[in-house]
Amino acid sequence: MIRAIVLLSPVVVAFVAPPPTASSSALRAVDTELGVTAPLGFWDPLGLAAKGTAEDFERRRITELKHGRVAMAAFTGYLVPEVFKFPGYLSYTADLKFEDVPNGLNALTVVPGLGWAQIICVIGWLEAGPYASSKSEFAGDFGWPYFGRKLTDPSEKAFKLNVELNNGRAAMFGIMGLLMQDAINGGVYIGPFAE
Repeated sequence: MIRAIVLLSPVVVAFVAPPPTASSSALRAVDTELGVTAPLGFWDPLGLAAKGTAEDFERRRITELKHGRVAMAAFTGYLVPEVFKFPGYLSYTADLKFEDVPNGLNALTVVPGLGWAQIICVIGWLEAGPYASSKSEFAGDFGWPYFGRKLTDPSEKAFKLNVELNNGRAAMFGIMGLLMQDAINGGVYIGPFAE
């Protein structure tokens, strides 16, 4: 019996939880940050929050918000041409109408170079101008009104920013799914209502 216990002791020790470290208490400090919502709570599988400073965490949160906003716009922009094409010309000189541009990834080679230059210039202007720094205590709050009205209640503002973070996270997965579907199948199926 004692021999069996001695032989099994390394196996039993493997199931004992390690003692809490100093980094776990540091991680608990971010449990109250914006974006920590149910059901995951604070989720940092790479441990990036423990490795950086508060400024690093804020920069990463702002970057996450920006990526989420771009992903929401990209997801919407990917689906709209499936059901609606803008009237008029994309390029008069190339005699290219919006309705002539294919949907999805096939549009990359059809849009003229000056069109891509305009897109890059607008992104650069947004990064250097209105999206350069936060205007409040919340990371990623650039002081723009919420559907035309200023949010003065901090709890309402935190709720709206949490909703935006979660929608942005979902949109990041959504646009990657659409891109993969388009790359593999050559098109996107969004339902029978688009046909």
